[in-house]
Amino acid sequence: MDKGKIFEVELSRWNPSGANPSVEIALPATPYELADALDRAGIAGDTVYSAEVLSCQLDYLSQFIQPDINLHELNHLAQRLSSLSAWELDCFEGMVMMDAVQTQYAPIPAERLINMTHSTEHCQVAYEAYDDPSLGKFYADNDFVPALEKVSDEVYAYLDFGKIGKEMREGEGGVFTSHGYVVQNGEIAADYHSDYASTLEKLDYAVLLCITKGHFNDPAYDNDTAVFLKLPAGDAALIKAVDAVGAASPEECAFSAVDCMAPFLTEKINNALYASEGGCYGLVNELAEQLRQLETENRLPTYKAVLEEAPGDLSLEEALDLASMTEEFALLADTASPTEYAKKEIQRMLSVESDYGLNKFCDLEGYGRYLLEQRGVAETSYGMLEPQNGMTVEQCLNRPSQSFSMEMK
Repeated sequence: MDKGKIFEVELSRWNPSGANPSVEIALPATPYELADALDRAGIAGDTVYSAEVLSCQLDYLSQFIQPDINLHELNHLAQRLSSLSAWELDCFEGMVMMDAVQTQYAPIPAERLINMTHSTEHCQVAYEAYDDPSLGKFYADNDFVPALEKVSDEVYAYLDFGKIGKEMREGEGGVFTSHGYVVQNGEIAADYHSDYASTLEKLDYAVLLCITKGHFNDPAYDNDTAVFLKLPAGDAALIKAVDAVGAASPEECAFSAVDCMAPFLTEKINNALYASEGGCYGLVNELAEQLRQLETENRLPTYKAVLEEAPGDLSLEEALDLASMTEEFALLADTASPTEYAKKEIQRMLSVESDYGLNKFCDLEGYGRYLLEQRGVAETSYGMLEPQNGMTVEQCLNRPSQSFSMEMK
C-alpha cells in the first residue's frame, strides 16, 4: 500500500452477464482518482456496486467497516484518518474498541467512525497501562483514587491493583488497546452526517496545481505559504497566485500537480514541472484546456484508455498530441473481455440481439482474442480500445525510427 494511504479497496459492479469488472484503489484518493476508478469499474449513476476493503493501515479497523459503505464516505474517513496525529489515532482506536465491546463487535456506521475522528479531544490515553493491574497501579500512583490518598506505604504495598484497575475500567467504560488504556470523557461529536456523502460533483478544474514560493535558503525571504491554482487559467489567475505566496514572479515559485482529470498524467506533470523548474507551466495549462474540451465532448474515457496504451516514456508534448487523436479510436466501455467482444461481433454479423448460447459450442474466448489481434484492439481497464483507421496508439505518436544507420567516415 502506498505511503499515506489508509485503505486498499476493490470496487466491483453487478453485471447481469456474469462478468463483474473490478478495480483496486488506494484511499484517500483525489476527486479525479475516485472518478477514474468508477470509470474503470463501469460504475455510473445508480449502478449497484460494492467497495470491499482489502487491507487497512489500521489493522483492527477493517472488520468494523460496513460492507455496503459508500465509496465517497469511505474516502472521507480515509482523509480524516490520514490527517490525525499518532496520539489522535490511539484515541480513535480506543473509541472504536469501546463501541465494539458494547455492540459485540458489530460493524460501525461510517458516519459514527468519521465523527470519532472529530472527538479525540475528549479522550485520555494511559500508555503505561496494558492490563487491570498496571491500570490500578497507574491510578493509585497518580492519586486518581481519593480513598487511597491516606494509605500508608506499608498498606499500599499490599493493595490489589488488579481489582482497583478492573473497577476503574468498568466504571469509566475504558478499554485496553495495543497502545495502552483509553477512556473517553464526553460524547461522540455530531459534526458529520451521512447526508453529506454524495456522488462526485462536477469539479471546476481539469488540473489542480499547488504553488509555493521557491526555497532560497533565506529565512527573511522564504515562507511556507501555499495556494492552489485551478487550470485551465488565464494570466491574471497565475499572477494572483504568485502574489499570494509572496513571490515576485512565476520564476520564483515551485509548482506541483495535486489532481488531474486524467490521473495517469499527474505524475508526469509533476516530473515535468520539477525538471523545468515550472518552465512548462504553459504546456500544462494547454493540456488542461484539452482535457476540459475532451470532457465536454464525452471523449475523456477514450483519452484515458489511449494514455493507458501509450509507451511508458510518454512526454507531456506527446500526451497533448494524443488528446487531438481520440477520434482515431472507439472505446467499447461495456466490453470487458475477449469473450464479450466475440459475442458482440457475432451478434453484429447475424443482426440479432442474442448469441443463441454459442458459448456452449464455440471457443468464444479464442475467437475474441483472434479478432483483437487482427484488428489491433487493445484491452484496457476502461474497456476495449478499437482503432478506427488501423493505427495503434504508438503508431499515432509517429516517433522517429529507433534504427541507426552507419556513417561514412
